[in-house]
Amino acid sequence: MTLNQIELFGKRSIKSLVAPFLRGWTETRKSWRRGADTGQVQILAYHRIVADITQAEQNAIYGLVVSAETFARHLELLQKAYEILTIDDALAVLRGEHRLRRPAALITLDDGYRDVYDHAWPVLQRMGVPAVVYVPTALVGTTQLLDHDRLYWLALKAQERGLDLRGPLEEAGLSPERAAHWGEARDARQMANHLNYQSVAIRQPIIQSLETALGICHEDYPADYALMDWDMIREMAAGGITFGAHSDRHLILTLESEAAAEREIRWSKRVLEEQLNCPIRHFAYPNGHYNNAVRQMVERAGFASATTTERLIAKCGDDPLLLGRISLCEESTRGITGRYSPAVARLRLAA
Repeated sequence: MTLNQIELFGKRSIKSLVAPFLRGWTETRKSWRRGADTGQVQILAYHRIVADITQAEQNAIYGLVVSAETFARHLELLQKAYEILTIDDALAVLRGEHRLRRPAALITLDDGYRDVYDHAWPVLQRMGVPAVVYVPTALVGTTQLLDHDRLYWLALKAQERGLDLRGPLEEAGLSPERAAHWGEARDARQMANHLNYQSVAIRQPIIQSLETALGICHEDYPADYALMDWDMIREMAAGGITFGAHSDRHLILTLESEAAAEREIRWSKRVLEEQLNCPIRHFAYPNGHYNNAVRQMVERAGFASATTTERLIAKCGDDPLLLGRISLCEESTRGITGRYSPAVARLRLAA
C-alpha cells in the first residue's frame, strides 16, 4: 500500500465508524427540519462528473471527481430532506426574505469541465434540480486546459518515470532550495498543489519546463481535462442552469497584482454577459482564495454573491460575497469497503 492509500483507508475507516453512531436518518431529518427556520443554506461544491470513476481517479486529482451515479445518489438523498434552490432563491433565504418548510441546499459546479455537460447536465435535467456553474471564461471553447490539471499530469508522469524535478524547476527560474523542496513532495497531488499555488508568472514557466523535460505536448494530456464550449453553456443556460464567473484564466487572485486580479474579475463578468446576453451576478473565487482587497474588487464589479471553499454552512446575515461551501467528490461518500456508503453520505451531506 502506498502512503496515500493508507491515508484514504484511514479516513474511510473513521467515516464508517462514526456514521452508525449518529442519531440516525430520522433524527438527522428532524434536525434538518428544525434548521428550516434558521435561514441556513447548505452549499455543495462539485467539479467533475464522470462516467468512469476508476479511470478518472487514475488520471485526475481525485478530490475533483465524482461519478454520475454517485452524483445522482447525492441529489436523491438531498431531495428527501432539502429544498434544492436556485442561487437567487438561496440568496433570498440568506437575506431573510424567504422562509421555507424544509432546509435549503444549493448545488454548485466549478471550472466548466466538458463532463459537466456530458454527465451532470443529464442528471440535473432528469431530476429537476437547479444548479450554478462557474466558468473561467478565457478557456471556454478553446483547447486550453486548467493549470492544476496540467501540473497534476506532469507530476504524475515525473513520478512514474522517476524524474528528478529539481533541474527542470531550477530551469524555470526557481531557487535551488525551492526547487528541492517542491520536487520532493511525497505524491503527485501534493506536488501539483505546491506548484499550482503560484502567480501565473511563476507557474507558466514551471509548466513549460516540465513539459520539455518530460517530452509532453498538448495532445498527451487526458482528453477528459477538456472544458465546455459556448454552445454547451448556452444550451444549459436555456435549460435553467445559472452560470457564474470563475475569473478569466482561473488565476489565484490573491497571488496576482491588484490590477491583474481586477481585470480577471471584471473581464470574466463582461464576457459571460456578452455570450449569454443576461446579467451575471455570481462569482466563485479560483481555488477558493480571497482576501479583503479581492472581495472588494468582486463587490465593485457588481456581483451579488461569491463563493469560497471554506467548509461552512451559509447562514442568514452572512456576507454574500464570502459564502462557504461543502466540497464533495467520490471519496467523500465512500465507506470502509471503498464503495458508496449511504450512511457516510448522510454524514457528509449533513455536515
